[in-house]
Amino acid sequence: MDINYERDFDLLINISLEIGNKLQGQKIPENGQFIYYAEGLGQKIINHILTARNLFNGYQLVIGKNIYEPKIDYSSIAILTRAALETYLSFNYIFVAVQNDKEKEFRFLCWDLAGYVERSDFEPKIEKHFELKESERKVIEKLRNQLSENSIFKKLSTKNQARALNGQWRLDNSWNQLAVKAGFNKEYFRQQYKFLCGYAHSSRLSIIQIQQNKSIDQQREMAIASVGTLMVILAKHMYDYIEIMPQLIDVKQDISKYQIILAWKTIGEQI
Repeated sequence: MDINYERDFDLLINISLEIGNKLQGQKIPENGQFIYYAEGLGQKIINHILTARNLFNGYQLVIGKNIYEPKIDYSSIAILTRAALETYLSFNYIFVAVQNDKEKEFRFLCWDLAGYVERSDFEPKIEKHFELKESERKVIEKLRNQLSENSIFKKLSTKNQARALNGQWRLDNSWNQLAVKAGFNKEYFRQQYKFLCGYAHSSRLSIIQIQQNKSIDQQREMAIASVGTLMVILAKHMYDYIEIMPQLIDVKQDISKYQIILAWKTIGEQI
C-alpha cells in the first residue's frame, strides 16, 4: 500500500475516534432519539472500518506445529467495505439528505418501523421471545398508525405507501439513488459497489481473483481498492456528522484535520 494512503487512512481513523470522544458525557438534546440512532450507525461504520484496518495488516496462521503462508484477507475487507458503505448511505438518507425536520421524522419513522417488521418474521422458540414478539406487534401497529397520519406519507404513491408500511424504508430508492443523494459520483459508486457486491455474493469473478492472487503483494494490491473506498466513506461520514452536531463545530477550526476530511470526501464525489 502506498505510504501516503496508509498514513491518510490512519489519520482519518484517529480523527474519527477523536470526534466520537468529544461527545462523551455531553447532554443529549431534545431530539435525542435521532442522535442516539445516528451515533449507532456511526459506531457500526467505525467498527467495520477498524476490523478492515486490522485485516489489512495481514496474518500468519499457526496451529500446533503447522505454520501457514501469510495472507491478507482482501475478500473479507471488501465485504466489510460494502457493509460500511450501506450503513453510511442509511445514515445520510435518514439524517442528512433531508429538506427539513418533517422529512427527517418521516424517514426515521420508516426505518424504525422496518426494524420491528424485520424481527417479526423470526419465529420465537422460548417464552420470553414469545412475549417480546407480542409486545413488538403492538409497537408495529402503533408505528404504522403514526406513519399513516404523517403528512409526507399521505403524499406518496399507493405503492410507496405500501412499501413504507411493510418495512421497505428506502421506498423505491436503490442504493445507487441513495449514493447520488449523498453526493457520490454516480459512476464511481456504481463501479465500486458492483465490485464489493461480487465478493459479498460469491460471484465467479471474485472467486477467480481469489484463486489468482496468491502472493501477499497481490493480496495487498487487491485490498487497496477497498481501503480507498473506506477512506471516502469515513471522510463523508465525519463531514456529515460535524454538520448535524453543533457540538462538533470546532473541528472545522483544526485546519490540518478538516482538510484531510474534505480531501477524501471530494475524491468520492469528483472521481
